Amino acid sequence: MSDTTLHEFDNDIITIGTPDLDKTLIKDIPKDSLIEVSDLADNGIYHSRFEGEFGWENEIFCAFVRHDWYRKYWDLPLGLPFHMDLMKRLAEFRASQNKDLTNIQFEDEGDWCHLNYEILIPAAAQTIGDALKYANEILDWIENTVQTAQEGAAGLINGVIEKYNETSLLHLPDLIEKVKTATDIDEMGKYLEELVARFFSEIKGFQIIERKRTKTEEIDIVIVNNAEQSFWKSESNLILVECKNWTKKPAGKNEYVAFREKLENRRGRAKLGFFISAKGFAKTFGLEDLRNSKADLLIVPLDLKQLIEIIEKQLNYSEELQKFYIQATTK
Repeated sequence: MSDTTLHEFDNDIITIGTPDLDKTLIKDIPKDSLIEVSDLADNGIYHSRFEGEFGWENEIFCAFVRHDWYRKYWDLPLGLPFHMDLMKRLAEFRASQNKDLTNIQFEDEGDWCHLNYEILIPAAAQTIGDALKYANEILDWIENTVQTAQEGAAGLINGVIEKYNETSLLHLPDLIEKVKTATDIDEMGKYLEELVARFFSEIKGFQIIERKRTKTEEIDIVIVNNAEQSFWKSESNLILVECKNWTKKPAGKNEYVAFREKLENRRGRAKLGFFISAKGFAKTFGLEDLRNSKADLLIVPLDLKQLIEIIEKQLNYSEELQKFYIQATTK
């Protein structure tokens, strides 16, 4: 293999959609073209199904993988330098053991970081679908291994937060009263974060690995779904929870879109999200949800009053959440 990077290619890019992957033969791909796997959504925007392109280098068909990270928006518990170094080391390990990965290159531009490498597609692969499956198996192994490290770091951090957090000493009735009566936004956010975290922690198999309050009065919680119960077991590995700690207006279209982007940015590991609003939901929230109802992401709206009612009436948390889940799928 040469040491030419993907960025130096000056070839035509051919876009192939998911339905045509198994119909497109590798031998029919022009030597001077690159293949991008993307699907056209209803809104006219292409959604990439692979981080990179496919094409020929000399006589070997390859997947040219490109991982790009932006420091400004990095919020995972394991810092970006450790995250990308682990991915690079895993790629190097795969290259040394299986000889099907080469030309590993890392570049740190300051704001952006890039990790590029080539996956050598075996000669047995006949179609672009075969090539995508082979490449994705390698990418999934690398990303799942790094995700496990991220979850481990997040679990340790969350354990410290829970242990050394004064709100964790409050009994549920006192905590709910604090949420209802707090007048200071920061105090309200602190109590609300604890309440929401406790609620989802009570669902068997839900492990909170990340919880934080932002400067925009949001509470973000990330849950690892280890549930054995059949209803939740079929859901995604990660579940996101966002709570809007607004005291004057309901959540609307903009909040829906922003939360949806958070789900999409979890590399396909998060397909389910719960959106809790302290002041309910505007009509535009539901309309935007209907507009995206064909997608495979599900956002379940839950009014804070409804969550508190479940707790105060000592109802079954999992069963009650299932009701809201079903409502969200049948709108």
